[in-house]
Amino acid sequence: APRPPVLNGTQWVLAGDHLSLTCAASSHPAPIVTLSRGRRLLAAAVYEAQVSLELEAAAPEDAGEYLCKAENQHGHSSLAFN
Repeated sequence: APRPPVLNGTQWVLAGDHLSLTCAASSHPAPIVTLSRGRRLLAAAVYEAQVSLELEAAAPEDAGEYLCKAENQHGHSSLAFN
């Protein structure tokens, strides 16, 4: 199963700020890595080690819980963050 995903660091963002976020995971075979908020898929990387999300100007409605999930045929692991 994939190792638990990791973020590219702590993200503290104020409204109007640029946000660049990367979530990465490793496994063999390579995982499918997805980033979602609620039921909404924001980004996906198929058979790659990482997925990225860019927001030019963060807004208050962008706040909330996000989920980075890595999966392959052997299982899955995930990381929730705000």
